[in-house]
Amino acid sequence: MDKLEIEFFEEYKAVDNICRDMFQTQQGVTEYINQMEANDLQGSRRVVNWNEKYKMLKHLRWLRNQIAHDNSAPELEENDLIELQHFHTQLLNQKDPLAVLFKVKRETTNNSAKKRVDYSSFEAERREEHSVSPFVVALIIGVATIMCIVLFSMIL
Repeated sequence: MDKLEIEFFEEYKAVDNICRDMFQTQQGVTEYINQMEANDLQGSRRVVNWNEKYKMLKHLRWLRNQIAHDNSAPELEENDLIELQHFHTQLLNQKDPLAVLFKVKRETTNNSAKKRVDYSSFEAERREEHSVSPFVVALIIGVATIMCIVLFSMIL
């Protein structure tokens, strides 16, 4: 193994350990990929570059397997190590695709709860708007009575 492969392999192990801890499983990055697959419908709609990150993780896992099983990865490039380091940083800062998805889901749920309205209060307000105070009713009856008396006296 050359220096790049050793650095990549060590970085992958660190990322894999974080994922193992996150999911309480022995399959680390593989479980992360499985979770992305399980949440693909929502993730691809709600998380920027979801599909690209998924494909990148699968590629990085493939490279790791090449190093582990074949003792070399001829297709490994410096950019692959950089991508893996970037993903590692995202995991530590909870800005990885799954963390972003779960954050968006939580915010959506919280906003939906805030938007729920108690329509019974609107009904009470509507009744109040259309209800007439007893004073207004008495005033209208009084005016109507006076008008009837005046009109009746004019006819006679």
